[in-house]
Amino acid sequence: MTNNKLDLKAIIFDMDGVLINTEPQYENFWRTAAKKYNVYFEGFEKQIRGMTVKKLFEAQFRDIGEVKKENLLKEFKAFEDQMSFPEIPGIATLLPHLKESKIKLGLVTSSDLEKLTRVITQKNLDLYFDVMITANDVVDGKPSPECYLKAADKLGVEPVNCIVFEDSFAGIYAATSAGMVVVGVSSSHSKNELMNECNNVVGDFQRIGLKEIVDFYESAELESKV
Repeated sequence: MTNNKLDLKAIIFDMDGVLINTEPQYENFWRTAAKKYNVYFEGFEKQIRGMTVKKLFEAQFRDIGEVKKENLLKEFKAFEDQMSFPEIPGIATLLPHLKESKIKLGLVTSSDLEKLTRVITQKNLDLYFDVMITANDVVDGKPSPECYLKAADKLGVEPVNCIVFEDSFAGIYAATSAGMVVVGVSSSHSKNELMNECNNVVGDFQRIGLKEIVDFYESAELESKV
């Protein structure tokens, strides 16, 4: 990989909506919660995608009172304890392929370490990723670039030499602000919506390998130099 003209050194993945298709479950939970606590508005689901729970509480549930916040957090933890983790098509083949290529791999998620641990237990993600950043590792969650900058630092690469796969606007803004090339995954938003915000969009990973990822990276870098 070091011989590539534009020198892609690391591939970083978001988790929910990119590795695992959990967004419909989250949307249903938070939609129900927002209506229960009278904070729902049209477009609520799209606005909260990619947020950490801390940011979500601060932005949308800040005025419901401390007792209700504690109850909602308990409800959320109970929900996460029983949720399923279906894989985005193609990811189970792509990750071993990338690992064999020796390129550095990172995972950056707005979920906390407890949730990541449950996913790892089921999906063995720790076999593939050199670095995993959770909500526990950052002060400011997405759309702040902190999580992606921290991942690059721990991977020992410059942000400009990273490509990121993200499904949410908050995540795309975070990675873009970090100076990384971003490819959207249209599991949460449509391709047309995402194309306005990032360099390329994929529906899943069934036809994606290292060659395609390098092509995404190089084409985006060339565009930025025009």
